[in-house]
Amino acid sequence: MPAHLRVRAARRRGVATLELALAASFTIPLLLGVGAIGIRLGRTLQATQLTRDVAHMYALGADFSLAGTQAIATTLSRDFDLSSTGHAVLLFSRIAKVQQTDCTGAGLHTCPNLNLPVFTQRITMGNTALLTSQFGTPPAAYVGSGGNIASVNYCQQTLLIAAGFDSVLALAAGQTATMVEGYFAMPDINFLGFPNSGGGYYVRFLF
Repeated sequence: MPAHLRVRAARRRGVATLELALAASFTIPLLLGVGAIGIRLGRTLQATQLTRDVAHMYALGADFSLAGTQAIATTLSRDFDLSSTGHAVLLFSRIAKVQQTDCTGAGLHTCPNLNLPVFTQRITMGNTALLTSQFGTPPAAYVGSGGNIASVNYCQQTLLIAAGFDSVLALAAGQTATMVEGYFAMPDINFLGFPNSGGGYYVRFLF
């Protein structure tokens, strides 16, 4: 083969290698990104299903302060760790609109929280450091056995008001609602090193 043909062939191979490198620098991150999105979508569906299932159970009267009921939630959680140091948390809240009979029954002469939505129960599962409810956090001093809050407290303590809940669900006086909020961190999806690509997922259900 003439020398000039060998030179041309070598140049073509060099150009092809450069084109392959440029294409790979674009397609490989793209494929990894598509994979991360797919994994995240699957995780969010699992998180939504878990939160909906436990919220339905909670609305029907399941007591998630009991170890046996919490074990059911742990089984349903699949890929999410609901331990105190895990990557997921569930907040169970019972909310009521205070009426005058509540305050009268609690022996109160004044009713500061009259006609306001208040927390009457709060139970937590998982790593509570991951999520602070946008509706408020009942101080531990008012949360008793089984997560229950006494009427003498929720009728008058302003720290027990579920701030902004009326904008989500407007209860009539005397009505109650149950709500489960979930937050699921996904640090293992952040394998590309992009900021917040692991992120987390917040979901809530009300009944």
